[in-house]
Amino acid sequence: MSESEPTPSDADHNATEQTDQTTEQAVEVPEPEEEETQVTSSGPADQVVEVAEEVDKSSNVVEPKDGGPKVVIITGANTGIGLVAAEMLAKDDYEVIMACRSEDKANQAVSEVQKKVPGAKVSFMKLDLNSLKSVRDFSDAYHATEKPLHVLCNNAGLTTGFSTKDRLETEDGFEMTFGVNHLGHFLLTHLLLDVMKKTAETCDEVRIVNTSSMLHDPEGPGGNRGRAAHLDFDNLMMDKPDTFDGMLAYRNSKLANCAFSVELAKRLKGSKITSNTLCPGFIPATGLGRNETQWAKIRMAVITPLLKLIGITRTVEHGGGMVHYVVTSPDWKGLTGKHSTDFKITDSSTESRDPEVGKKLWDMSADLVQYEAAKTL
Repeated sequence: MSESEPTPSDADHNATEQTDQTTEQAVEVPEPEEEETQVTSSGPADQVVEVAEEVDKSSNVVEPKDGGPKVVIITGANTGIGLVAAEMLAKDDYEVIMACRSEDKANQAVSEVQKKVPGAKVSFMKLDLNSLKSVRDFSDAYHATEKPLHVLCNNAGLTTGFSTKDRLETEDGFEMTFGVNHLGHFLLTHLLLDVMKKTAETCDEVRIVNTSSMLHDPEGPGGNRGRAAHLDFDNLMMDKPDTFDGMLAYRNSKLANCAFSVELAKRLKGSKITSNTLCPGFIPATGLGRNETQWAKIRMAVITPLLKLIGITRTVEHGGGMVHYVVTSPDWKGLTGKHSTDFKITDSSTESRDPEVGKKLWDMSADLVQYEAAKTL
């Protein structure tokens, strides 16, 4: 099978934060919303959902001491696992800020959560991770609210097509997959750190939760098929001739998510702010494959029932439950720099935990988003 045709173990992640970017071929770019691909299963998918239901009853670890509402920002929260997580957290009395590009879709999502959770404190704030200006505008707007921030969920993500060789760019000229999935969240996290540090003074713990993928790990299921994820710092944007590959771009962006999270955990040690990653699982019922070839779409539609039967696929409820688990569970209290899959605590890939990789990615990211203050953290 050619690498241009995503395999079941290569499918990943669902798209939430759509960027209205067009190319000479007028390719539609999906909305980022993280739903992952995991190709092994510890049991049937419905068993995992039962675990998620148990986690939904977990204690509220991030409890503000001042008695005010816990506030969570979720990027890409207007659909998929972000929306499920938003509903779960609203039930736990969190004030949920949906950070999304599309105001119409976000407002529909807000209404949906409020119908399901009477009295839910849910609102929309505009954020387009395709634009660093939009990220800065979001940060300014959030600071103006003077709200605390107990949890930041860097959940949004996209692929321009696993099988595509067409390289798209963000508003700022970055390769789009890397720019939206990593650089946008890198800058967002740094711009909100002062709020999170202040919040940590009045609560037990502040959490940063990053949605990644098993595809980031060449030694893990899914990640060991096709071209393996690797951060080539001489070609980070995959702009050298004949080097771009949609699947590899996605894998590398997820590797960057993990490497950033591990490095952030080191630099925030002792601050009462934790940083961790998760894999929501292989969730076919998403919009991530909208830019695939017609053949790839047909192929996935045919094999999905079999994958579900043998327990490989996951549901959006599972993915949203994973986000909720890492946000709220006492299992994660005090843990930082770790990874989670199927409600288990583990480590991300070897490369993501390499100190030299983490530092180099950090410094290059700071240069790319023009935020030099990051280097002093």
